[in-house]
Formats: sequence, structure tokens, C-alpha cells
Amino acid sequence: MGKGKDLFGHFNDLAKAKGPQSEESQYAGVLFQALLMVGERRVFELLEEADETGKKLELETSGNAADNSECPSNIILVDKD
Repeated sequence: MGKGKDLFGHFNDLAKAKGPQSEESQYAGVLFQALLMVGERRVFELLEEADETGKKLELETSGNAADNSECPSNIILVDKD
């Protein structure tokens, strides 16, 4: 679990260095929101998997038209841009 925690810290450090409008800051926000949704253990596991497969975490919305909300409902791994 140490590697995932280190990755989380690394991305937060990058966000602080690059500033609030940076891509790194936006990704740190995704990681923090994921942490609130599923807890640190799961986020750290996903970060380790993302690091091993060359992917990143992304928040996914439900896509429910009746809900009409931008509230994320899931965390997924996607290819890096």
C-alpha cells in the first residue's frame, strides 16, 4: 500500500508546484474526490494499478438524464491523454 500512498503524495506535490489552474492540480482534485468516495485503501490500489498499466484515474458520472447531475458516481481507469 506504500506505493499508492507515495503516488498520491507525489501528485499532490506536483499540484502545489504547478498551481491551482494546472492539469496537475485538476488531477489532484480528482484523486481527493475519489478518496472521499471510496476511501484511501481503494484509491491507493487504483493508483498502483494505474501506474503499472500507464493509465490514470477519472471520475465517471452516472449519465442518468433524470438525475441531471454532474455528481460523480464511480472511479475508473482510463488511458492517459
